[in-house]
Amino acid sequence: MRGDTFHEITADCLVAILKDEIRRATGCTEVASAALAAARAVEALGRPAEHIHLSVSPSVYKNGVHVAVPGTPFRGLAAAAALGAAIGDSSRGLEILDSADARSIESAAEMTSVQSVRVDFSAYDEALYLRAAALAGNDVSVAIIAGCHDRIVEVRRNDTLLFAAAPVLESEAAGQAILPDLRDVPITTLLAEVQRVPTASLEFLIDAAKLNAEAARADLDASGTLGRALDAAATAAATPRAMAQAWAGAASEARMAGLPVPVAAITGSGNHGIANFLGVWGYALAIGADRERIARALAISSLVTIAIKAHTGKLTAFCGCAIAPATGLAAAAAYLMGGDAATQAHAMQSVIGTFAGMLCDGAKPSCAFKVATVVGAAIDLAALAVAGAYVPDGDGIVGASVDRSFANLGRLNDPGMRATEQVVLDIIAGSSAA
Repeated sequence: MRGDTFHEITADCLVAILKDEIRRATGCTEVASAALAAARAVEALGRPAEHIHLSVSPSVYKNGVHVAVPGTPFRGLAAAAALGAAIGDSSRGLEILDSADARSIESAAEMTSVQSVRVDFSAYDEALYLRAAALAGNDVSVAIIAGCHDRIVEVRRNDTLLFAAAPVLESEAAGQAILPDLRDVPITTLLAEVQRVPTASLEFLIDAAKLNAEAARADLDASGTLGRALDAAATAAATPRAMAQAWAGAASEARMAGLPVPVAAITGSGNHGIANFLGVWGYALAIGADRERIARALAISSLVTIAIKAHTGKLTAFCGCAIAPATGLAAAAAYLMGGDAATQAHAMQSVIGTFAGMLCDGAKPSCAFKVATVVGAAIDLAALAVAGAYVPDGDGIVGASVDRSFANLGRLNDPGMRATEQVVLDIIAGSSAA
């Protein structure tokens, strides 16, 4: 906690927090964001672009440079930007890649083959930052995304400012709801309020879980190697843990392999959404939880995920899936096991004490292995907490409270692991050039 600031959290506010951080997205959110920025720049240009220059923050580069672009033979940010420029419809938001067709894929392939798309990364004030410039003749248009993967903050054409996002205070003056900074809200307050929200108000979380389950089925239909192996192991083991792990691993494999399937992302990450929703969904279905408990468990996991990312930022030097949704899943699993608030806190602390610092080396197929691993481990750690075994408060990076642990994770990410992230970027850039 940063201080003594307190915000009243009502059921309506809690639901608004959840809805604000959940988005439907196709493909890795970094490539979707690159496509969105390029599309908006081309719209502002008013004609097809001859060249695209995409400049991004280091974290965006790391997560987008090797990942598959869904529904295409492409990988990486350059191809995604070229595809977005060819589609040219920013109204689709992070679902823009759903609009890819033979024409736009051919156009993107042509642009990249003649090296008309340039991508670089540089330090910006925002960890999540993309600047797409579209050029044709003497004209240039620019679209900037910052803070969130679909938040366009500025659009220019030549020297004319076409759009600038309103400051928060201006939005507040216009009567728009301003959500609380979750760094100022105790996690116990959030989780207590979950029990007071009408179940019907949480149905959208079940819909998100079902959407992500479709991605897992798509992976099995496409004979994904990890998905099939996990599915076979789950069939043999017939345990709730194995089932949750199989759902999550298969869906992540589908997303990382570039299958054209949408997922419900949370805090800007599809893999976070997969671990969050399918970890809870798979476990809850396997134990026969009723619909109300499933909805509340999904709310618990989602709120913990969102609260942690409020401290760490949306893009991190450590593996976000191993920390944010895994911690949320541990709390939700402990709840489904009958654990009280103290037990849920112990489960969260155990995940943080076990996985803090797991390296993020970009979005790529191996992320599915991490997702599957941390989903299984989170459920194990919840069971241990219910049995009375857990990482104690004040142990290493684990704080004297869950809120203090969340704050410690923020410090671990920045400034703690920034030098590490630069080394990772150097390695990734070197392997891309090889």
